[in-house]
Amino acid sequence: MRPIIWIHCIVRSVCLCVVCLSLFQQGLAGAAEPNLITGSVQNQDLRRVGQVLVEVKNQEGTLVTTGVSNSAGEFSIPVPADETYSVSAVQDTYRSEYIVLKIGAEAPTPISLTLSKTKEVALEVRSPLAPIQYKASSETYSISRKEIEELPRGNNVELQDVLVTIPGAAYGSLKQVHIRQEHANLQLRIDGVPIPDTVSSTFSDVISPRAWERADIILGGMEAQYGNRTAAVLDITTKSGTKPGFGSVQMLGGSNRTLNPSFEYGGTIGEKFRFYVLNSHTATNRGIEPPTLGHSIFHGQSERNQTFIRGDYQLDNSNNFSWVFLNSVAKYQIPTLPGQELDPSGTVLPLLQASRPGFTPVASQAIDENQKENNQYGHMVWRHDVNSSNFFSLSGYVRQTRATFRTDPFNLLAYTADPAEPFSAASQDRNAYSGGVRMDHTYIPNKEHVIKAGFQVDRTQAVNKTRLFTFADDGAGNPAGNVLGLNADNRLIGYRQEFWIQDQWSPNDRWTFNLGVRADVVQYQRDEAQISPRVGITYKANPANVFHVFYGRQFTPPNLEAISFAKLNTVGTRAAPDDTTNNTVRAERAHYFEVGSYHALTSWATVQLTGYYKLANYLADAGQFGTTPLLNYFAFERGWTRGIDGALKLQITDNLTARGNLAWGQCKGYGLQSGHILLEAAEIADINSKGGVHCDHQQTLTSSAIVAYRFLERTTLTGQTLFASGLRTAEEGGKTNSTHSPSYTVYNLSLTHVIPMPWDNQKLLLGFDVVNLLDQQYFINRGEGSIGLGVSHAGMPRSFFFRAQWFF
Repeated sequence: MRPIIWIHCIVRSVCLCVVCLSLFQQGLAGAAEPNLITGSVQNQDLRRVGQVLVEVKNQEGTLVTTGVSNSAGEFSIPVPADETYSVSAVQDTYRSEYIVLKIGAEAPTPISLTLSKTKEVALEVRSPLAPIQYKASSETYSISRKEIEELPRGNNVELQDVLVTIPGAAYGSLKQVHIRQEHANLQLRIDGVPIPDTVSSTFSDVISPRAWERADIILGGMEAQYGNRTAAVLDITTKSGTKPGFGSVQMLGGSNRTLNPSFEYGGTIGEKFRFYVLNSHTATNRGIEPPTLGHSIFHGQSERNQTFIRGDYQLDNSNNFSWVFLNSVAKYQIPTLPGQELDPSGTVLPLLQASRPGFTPVASQAIDENQKENNQYGHMVWRHDVNSSNFFSLSGYVRQTRATFRTDPFNLLAYTADPAEPFSAASQDRNAYSGGVRMDHTYIPNKEHVIKAGFQVDRTQAVNKTRLFTFADDGAGNPAGNVLGLNADNRLIGYRQEFWIQDQWSPNDRWTFNLGVRADVVQYQRDEAQISPRVGITYKANPANVFHVFYGRQFTPPNLEAISFAKLNTVGTRAAPDDTTNNTVRAERAHYFEVGSYHALTSWATVQLTGYYKLANYLADAGQFGTTPLLNYFAFERGWTRGIDGALKLQITDNLTARGNLAWGQCKGYGLQSGHILLEAAEIADINSKGGVHCDHQQTLTSSAIVAYRFLERTTLTGQTLFASGLRTAEEGGKTNSTHSPSYTVYNLSLTHVIPMPWDNQKLLLGFDVVNLLDQQYFINRGEGSIGLGVSHAGMPRSFFFRAQWFF
């Protein structure tokens, strides 16, 4: 525990120094208050906007000085003399009105600048599109609230439905999205605070896209402040309260017994406090993708309730506090496969009936397995501006997550296909408690440098309770005796510490160097650490063409909540694994390389192109073993991922927009480092073979596109297409993951119409959506021939949905 005590001392010292520096700097600033222009920048809906350039000009129109609004939207700009000035704010394609101030003996009253849309952008190209980025050494893909609402089913979609619209994102069932050939490794952030993982590993997403104002998705090439999960970072800006308030009530229903009512409201209390509340309840018979094609779903009903609450308190021009609470409670029936053969070997059923006289198995579609999930998360963030070039945020967070899977042991064992192979039925109860503190500090000494530094300390306690049902082994590989119930309760406590420093150095308008280093330390089942340099270079050839290269080290510890650490003694039973090796899963360590470019092709089209390569030791993976949706981590000794992706964005007219992407990629692993007890002997042999195996989450070609057209002023037609070349599988008797599932293309359609209501600022939106318009019959993945997929999962057949949303 000595490292932890030492870290707590550092945290307290750093916080004390920052507070003292804050008080000192505020004291210095107080003497010059009569020559300060202060105020705030906001959108037209009165939401505060940070990182906006504020320009101050004299009576001749000459630019005198500038400032930048902080994360709370506030600014404070000193001016050189007592005279009359005009003040305005500029951000990308937005500009505020000009406000004229006369500076004299008394400090001027704080002003409010409201941004509105313009047609000119920083590219010096007349375009309705936002300017391309030219300082970050990563590919950033932004999704706005409007773009989410244009998707088929609107903002009633789930997290994975939004993610599959970004480059290189392949859907892999159970609400998992594999980005750039990685399994999970996805980081969600709210207010810059990473949300800890759940025990179900993104199976039940907590934050609904309904609550998003926008999301900036960072793909590769990440600066030093981004660690732990690095396949992609979703930096979510959530909705917040406005003055006057806003709200809506919505109902979506349709195929698959879907019913989804929701409610949201945002407003203010007094002049300083804003709040936003969202609640959504979803019921459907496709909570988990079934192993059957078409609408015939057996034992698939699910329900989920999601709540999101946000509060913002603006204490003064320098201090802002934000509070977020998330809650998700869900229960799922595990879909079944009808028509399975009962006890084909004829050896298991007599043993079951001997253990429980009178036992009669149900039909295979009536096997009753269920999973319940309960996730809560909250954080508090304090943002403080020491001065216009020195500011920080300090946050604390907690999370509780639990998933309980209950099996139907006798009925499940009755359908054992081959008792010569290891077999069992198991119930699991996993829960974890996470808590931590994070600090991000930014210092801008001059126009050439932006320096960021910070730390994060996290503690997680995970509990894994397992009850396994199987038979004794008679010594010849046959089941014998009564059903055995094996129990194991295990607890694991882990600590993670992260430290980083980053400098964005722009010596001139063309070149930017992103130079950083981070240190990661974990105390999980084993103690591991790594120093990771990050180096990125961007070159702006001209305002319309920007290029970047990047190299960085990555350190990715396994999800503590999903490590299989329950030590069941299965020796002498038919649940004993083929290979009893039980190595501790290790953190992935990788070298990551990326090259990319951004181009403004015309005034209405931009394109992004990126190529990447990752060379890893202990390449991380995870799988679904058995019928439970809960995942277990394992690792290869080494491996690599590589790929190329491109994204196109079009704003053809004010009423016609489109975006699309195409990605090619591969992933391969060599040698098995951990997870032997989870895999079959043939799979282990394939992994340890000279050529290794392709990763089960690899999808060679992935593409998506969406077009939205608004006509008749208030009617919008949206079309979407999703193409997948198929996840990895194998032919019968073939090498693991040696081929891929059949490719498929899904077409979705949406039509919405807005009806103005007779009351002020109220309207009614009516929508009709079709998912899988051409009724493509396809499997997302197959349960055989790939690593860690216990059952198959079929895609949604043609489905119709209707929705109505009242805005008030």
